[in-house]
Parts: sequence; C-alpha cells; structure tokens
Amino acid sequence: MKLGIIEGYTKDRFEYVKRLGLDFIEVCTNFDPETEDFIKSRDDIKSLIKEFDLPILSVGRWNAEVIKNNAIDRSVVDMIKKQIDVVSDIGSPIFNLGVNRDKEQSLFRNYVLAVEYLEEMLEYAKKRGITLALYNCDWNNFLCRDKTWEVVLSHFPDLMIKYDCSHPYEAGEDYISELTKWAHRIAHMHIKGVLKVNGQGLDDPPAGIDDLPWPKIFAILYRAGYDKTLSIEPHSGVWTGDLGDRGVEFTVNYIRQFILR
Repeated sequence: MKLGIIEGYTKDRFEYVKRLGLDFIEVCTNFDPETEDFIKSRDDIKSLIKEFDLPILSVGRWNAEVIKNNAIDRSVVDMIKKQIDVVSDIGSPIFNLGVNRDKEQSLFRNYVLAVEYLEEMLEYAKKRGITLALYNCDWNNFLCRDKTWEVVLSHFPDLMIKYDCSHPYEAGEDYISELTKWAHRIAHMHIKGVLKVNGQGLDDPPAGIDDLPWPKIFAILYRAGYDKTLSIEPHSGVWTGDLGDRGVEFTVNYIRQFILR
C-alpha cells in the first residue's frame, strides 16, 4: 500500500508532503473555480511532480451537479472531461466522482440518467487509462451506499469505489459489513478520523485517536488483497495550524504500522 495525503498542488504543498515522507498527493476539487484552476495549472503541476519526484495518484471532483432539469448538464460533463484529460496527462491513475440526484425526478429516472452519464464517463476515462471510482460521501451524490452500488456496480464491472469509513459511521450504518462486502471493488481509500459522542458527530480528529477500529479495517483490506492507495484527509476545525500539523504527523506514524511492505 502507498500512503499519501489530500493536499494542494502549489510548490509549498509539495515541499510539505515531501517533508512528511509520504508517497503521493491526492487533489480534491469541490467547486467549479477549483476545477478550472486545476485544469489551468496542468503544466505547473507536471513540473512540480518532476521537481519533487512526488506523484499525484488520485484526483477527484466532489459536489458536481451533473443532473439538472431531468437531463445531463453538458457543460458539467465537458468540465469534468477536461479535468480527466489533465489527470491522465499528469499520470494519476484514479479519478473520483459522484452523481447528484435531481429531487424533482423519480429515483428511477435518476438511476437512468446516472447510468447514461457513467457509461459515457467510463468510456472516456478508459481511453485515457483512468480508473473511475464513486466516492462514498453523500455530498451531491446518491450513489454512495450498498443499496445503490447493488444497482450500479453490477451494471458497470469497471466502475470502482473510493471508500471512507467515516461517512457510513457518522450516518449510523454498518460500515464494517459494507467495507467487507465491497472491498474487492475499492480503488482508493481515505484515512479520516471521526468522533461521535452520544450518537452525534463531535469532531474529525486525526486517525488513530478517533472512534474507528483501524486494525480491523486494515485486516479487512488485506483479506481482500487490497494493495493500493491510502490518503490521509485532515478534516477538523479544531486540529488546525501547528496542532493540525502535529496531528497529521501522528496519523502518518500511526497508519504506517499497518502498511506491510
């Protein structure tokens, strides 16, 4: 397995990740301006990857509204395709995405549009050597749980999952059973701590001082033969600044004990 972190793609961020001794960077864009900036930064990103000998091994677009007014928004599709072009050019093998639900339409109609969209994107990505993975966060994404994967992943054998245990855990779902069932379809994992008190989410502290049973999670991954990428995701409003940096360093050291090279 390779251990990386979700980070930016400017020189100072490459320097930071290199100092941590991590294997790669993951880039996540959440809004159109961020995606557009990533696309425009192609040449700079390629130069930094070469300068620091530090690859970007996962890129994703969260929060895209591709289904609108009972149709697929071609402007959104075109933007994501341009992003995939850059992902291919910089040598990243994974692209993570979701599919939003049009609440004005039936669930059936949303599935029809989602399948149409994913079919097009899978074909586009495959020609560029990119694996597509559905992120399991529900932020503008209804294809994020077991019951939806039963429908869609059975139809697309090449479509994978980007898994993060914190999301189903926060939702009160059986994430251990879900992880076990779908581990063979996971292309990329997020390492994010999560803490609940009295059944309510309190914070997202560094992985290793949170609620999740990381030894069990890794045992499930090894059982499934998972030997791919792991991205640390700092996601706390408390663990910021110097405390945040120390929290990341703690998680790096904690997670490394489970990576058997």
